[in-house]
Amino acid sequence: MPGHPVPASEVAKVKVDVEKLEALIDEHDAVFLLMDSRESRWLPTVISAAKGKIVINAALGFDTFLVMRHGARAGAVPPIPPTRSRLGCYYCNDIVAPSDSLTDRTLDQMCTVTRPGLAPIAASTAVELLASLLQHPEGLHAPAPPANQDPRSHSEESGGSVLGAVPHQLRGFLAQFRNVPIVGAAYDRCTGCSEIVLREYEKAGFEMMLKAFNDTKYLPQLTGLDKLYDEGEEALEKVDWDEEDGDEDF
Repeated sequence: MPGHPVPASEVAKVKVDVEKLEALIDEHDAVFLLMDSRESRWLPTVISAAKGKIVINAALGFDTFLVMRHGARAGAVPPIPPTRSRLGCYYCNDIVAPSDSLTDRTLDQMCTVTRPGLAPIAASTAVELLASLLQHPEGLHAPAPPANQDPRSHSEESGGSVLGAVPHQLRGFLAQFRNVPIVGAAYDRCTGCSEIVLREYEKAGFEMMLKAFNDTKYLPQLTGLDKLYDEGEEALEKVDWDEEDGDEDF
């Protein structure tokens, strides 16, 4: 996992484990990501995106959950129509590369403590999302319905599947007993599904992964996120801050 360095004595074993994971993903049509840390989802996300597999992701908070499907890669076949935005993956909303989120954290900080019914709700939602996606004529390439569209209009004739809507993301809020569908576009500097990451994986294979595991700066440098940080700092420096005396009368 990114942020979890591999000792030299463990490299051979980790390589065997990665090869086994690649083989398992090759042999299956869909991949469910049900891990309990952000960085543990990175490796199967990259491998699945490169191999064109369906990925269903579920993540839990204390009383909230996220269930989403990853979009097809930018170079997918058939290509994504130019009028349609490519759907993002779990990492597309982040401007920070995955790193160690487990060390020196309590159980509640690691999203291990949840309400008792949350995991079954998220799991069943993930299964139903896969079922709807598989019944859509475009499968992995199915477009997401607009977030503000009337749910009653998500029929097969209006772009849904025979089972109804095929949302991109569902955010569940158990405290309010409600689900919110969200659409998130892909990010060209994403550490999980951007073309530069997938091509580097296809080119370098395990060596690329090892760099990501051992060096927290590798993925930001590869994707250009490090330049984004610099651009943000430069923009802040150019801002003309208007400072006023707090005691001034209005």
